[in-house]
Amino acid sequence: MRIGALIGFLALSICLGAGGTPASAENLTVEVTGQAAESGLGRATTRLRALEAALIEAAIMGGADINGYSATSNGILVSDRLILRPALRILDYSILSEGESGGFYRVQLRAVVGDPPVAIVDSCARRSELDIMTYPLRLKIDPMTPAWVETLGPELRDRIDAAIGARPSVSLTQSNNTGAMPGRSAQVGLDMDYAALTSGRTVSQRAPAGTLTYRADIALRMQGRNSLLLVLESRLIDTDTNAIRAHSLFEQAVRLSANLPLRALNVLAARDRTTITEKLLVGIDAHIESMIDTYACRPLEGTLALSGDRLTLPFGSKDGLTRHHLAFSEGEATPYILFEIDRLADHSAVLRPIDRNRSAQSLAGMQVRFMEQAQ
Repeated sequence: MRIGALIGFLALSICLGAGGTPASAENLTVEVTGQAAESGLGRATTRLRALEAALIEAAIMGGADINGYSATSNGILVSDRLILRPALRILDYSILSEGESGGFYRVQLRAVVGDPPVAIVDSCARRSELDIMTYPLRLKIDPMTPAWVETLGPELRDRIDAAIGARPSVSLTQSNNTGAMPGRSAQVGLDMDYAALTSGRTVSQRAPAGTLTYRADIALRMQGRNSLLLVLESRLIDTDTNAIRAHSLFEQAVRLSANLPLRALNVLAARDRTTITEKLLVGIDAHIESMIDTYACRPLEGTLALSGDRLTLPFGSKDGLTRHHLAFSEGEATPYILFEIDRLADHSAVLRPIDRNRSAQSLAGMQVRFMEQAQ
């Protein structure tokens, strides 16, 4: 910054800086005006000086540290000096107006000052609200397993649904419809859905927009002669895009009574069956918890998409955002490009740059992250 401009704002710095530095975790939005007198060096130079003056004032309004020293010569005080260091950085700014008037060039700008942006990394400091719809499990049972294994379907679903519903901020809906198969083309009619054709049931409706669907494929088979193996593949699927948002695999093996022939395993007492089933289900709660929390606490970062003349991201209020969150990306002319939320829905947000001179088209495709602290 220019020394002349610093001196011009010295009195203001003493008033605003001596009181201390604002909390470093917060960002501050300020509107300031800088001016420079016409000096005969040309309009471009005068404009630059006015812009510098406005930026210095913005930094000072965010807090400043001031140190002083004196210079002496032969015991005589010849000068006093003050050094001003802005306590916070100018992260981004937008010029609101500028022009010449009365021999001065004035620049009015809106700036965001604060510490360098930090992405939300404490994953569950904000908690997503998830609407999850579960469907009947898809079972694949090895014919070599005991006959009673075929009756485990309802118990498995009840246990999984209970684990999903027990997670904080999860709203659970159970559906007995087969639903649409993940990865099926959207052009295929509901009456032609694979599951509907093979099961004889017709899908009545899809899950509501913004809902996640839980799908599970379960395989039950013998591992060796006396061990029953359960393999559970869980998926959370985005209803709007039919894309898999979370995927997890769980395996559990339970040893059956040793050295019994298959016909003996088929006539296990109810008590033994219950014990084996409980052993088989150990760990499913933790499996579901881990998968849901991994998704619910995912980093809020993504690629800006252009929708008309608006920049959008697939995160919204139910993903933990508020209107006060700021998003950021690495900048060129400024250290960062900051974005504020213009519109916020349950699972989507419309962003706009702090610098209104940046076009949405030029920013589409940019990777952005949301900052740790709100204003």
